[in-house]
Amino acid sequence: MIACLDEEMTVRRVSWDVWKAGLMAAVIGLAGPVSPVQAAASRPALAGDVNGDGRVDVIAGLYLLAAKGKSEAGGVVVYFGGPAKVSATGRTVTLARPVAKENLGRTLATGDFDRDGYADVLASARGKLVVFRGSKAGLRGDGATVIPWPVTAPAMAAADFDGDGYGDVAVTGDKQVVVLRGGEHGLRVSGRLADGAPQFGAELAAGDVNGDRLPDLVTVEHRVAYPDPVGPQRITVVPGSRSGLSTARAWSITPTERAARDLAVGDVNGDRMADLVRITSDAGAAFEVVVQLSRGTGFGPAQTLRYGEDYPSNVGLGDVTGDGRADLAVHLSNGNHDWAVLHPGTGTGVTAQPARRYSHDTYETGYGTSLRLANVRGDHRADIIAGLPGVYGTGELEILPEGRSEARQRLSAKAAAGLGRSQPS
Repeated sequence: MIACLDEEMTVRRVSWDVWKAGLMAAVIGLAGPVSPVQAAASRPALAGDVNGDGRVDVIAGLYLLAAKGKSEAGGVVVYFGGPAKVSATGRTVTLARPVAKENLGRTLATGDFDRDGYADVLASARGKLVVFRGSKAGLRGDGATVIPWPVTAPAMAAADFDGDGYGDVAVTGDKQVVVLRGGEHGLRVSGRLADGAPQFGAELAAGDVNGDRLPDLVTVEHRVAYPDPVGPQRITVVPGSRSGLSTARAWSITPTERAARDLAVGDVNGDRMADLVRITSDAGAAFEVVVQLSRGTGFGPAQTLRYGEDYPSNVGLGDVTGDGRADLAVHLSNGNHDWAVLHPGTGTGVTAQPARRYSHDTYETGYGTSLRLANVRGDHRADIIAGLPGVYGTGELEILPEGRSEARQRLSAKAAAGLGRSQPS
């Protein structure tokens, strides 16, 4: 799933004093070993390029992985991107002292947080966040930084929100969104965003909505609406700026439909402003995908994509066709069958009907439960990475180069690891 907060998550309530003390310990390095500071690279690595070779790598959580005899301790696996194929063998990292049932890797984010030329990965676990640093050999398990956290499976959105060359991450906290700002020592807590809603930041995404060449944060709150479980939810855009993220410059919309179930932003019409895509439900509780083009300080009319009795539950954006517009991938399910479809971007939104459909042994595989569109071959076109977690926890990933089914590549962890449920935002 692309960094989302699902209904099954449990929220660990901790006192503010305990959480603040844990955060400060992480910031000053008491929560984990600290590696020597390296000189900043001339340019930061691409988000997801953990070995610094210029290609985005395939990264996924293994939240059911048994590590050092600890069941469901979890971990993160990386398959290196390549010009022809993704590496068939994954490199897995875990904590030096794994904890049973910790489920490390349930949600992920990636960016070059310390600007050393290698992308890093932020992974969630029960009661904590873990930062694994990138290197020429890939992700490093040694020296991982641990940050105490009150939310078990927080939403995450990574981008360089302040334009200083260091990757930042916005993460759901307790009744707020916490901004972790990158720097030469890695991530540190730099701010908190709230709007009074108890679940502000239930969904998060990042992209340049206003066209000023700085990524903005898009967040959806989650509010109950008695007697319905959820009602119309406010969607807030927090603009990026050289001083960081602040709600002082934020603006919001409140659509009439119910809560967003998943969220993505990307430039589907090629005007260099990120557009809004979300999964929601209408008054009849039918689920649909809504696309709204950015107008800089607002969004245009909704384009609604309906799939009849099929259930959309995950979306991803990336330029698969190479025309400068982001294309929309949607995960659909019906009963025990799952598949994904692709809507190409156009000058007015996305195509009303899918241009491509992806499925393979769809029964009980969860095909497309996670969808990530990223350039893993270095050819300036996005490739589709579909997660197939299955119903028994083993899971697989399928790589579709440039969205082409005929060149598909399958990756497996060959163990009960939960592979395919989570990929980075």
